[in-house]
Amino acid sequence: MTGTRGEGTVDVERLLWRLADRFAPSERAKPTWFDHAGDLVVANGQVIWETPWETEGGFVHTLPPGAYPVHVGTSAHTPDDRDPDAFRYTTRMLVITLAEPERIVDADWDVEGYDDIHEVEDYAVLWGEEAMRSTLPHPDKVPAFFHDVRERIETKGPFLRRDNWAEVVLDQETGVNALVFPIIAENLTGYEIVDDEENLLCLVLTEVGW
Repeated sequence: MTGTRGEGTVDVERLLWRLADRFAPSERAKPTWFDHAGDLVVANGQVIWETPWETEGGFVHTLPPGAYPVHVGTSAHTPDDRDPDAFRYTTRMLVITLAEPERIVDADWDVEGYDDIHEVEDYAVLWGEEAMRSTLPHPDKVPAFFHDVRERIETKGPFLRRDNWAEVVLDQETGVNALVFPIIAENLTGYEIVDDEENLLCLVLTEVGW
């Protein structure tokens, strides 16, 4: 499948909604909003969206060094159908763009997601290998920075606002960072959109089941 181009230039917002229609077609999982969560700084290596103490042998994606915009798709979830006012905001998908929207739209979108379980729980950390290594060791598999980040999110109200995520710079010299998102999903999957020469143009990460 190739993204269908409309007339004129394809902007980022239109691209995001096309990606949501393709990779999060379920009405229950589709985002209601998209926002720019920040830029993910990658020094060199592999990127993963994981719960470090829960995700065992998770799937990774190789990105070249650089800073890449991360767009987060969120929606309001009602945990109790008997109380429709008791909703909370949750992350449904992330989109990391490495190329112009037109190049992404013109690429082949007929790509497969993960072929196995990629478990997460409550919070999912988006970071690169260098960022992860800068935080070692992890007592009980929990990075030391996470406790402060979780407190920051919970102080804001993790499910009471759309921008309920947090960024933390993990190495001042290189600028590598992590973005932490509250989630309700138990599994994640990912899709790599590449060009004809297998250059990564866009990374789409979505929830699977909740």
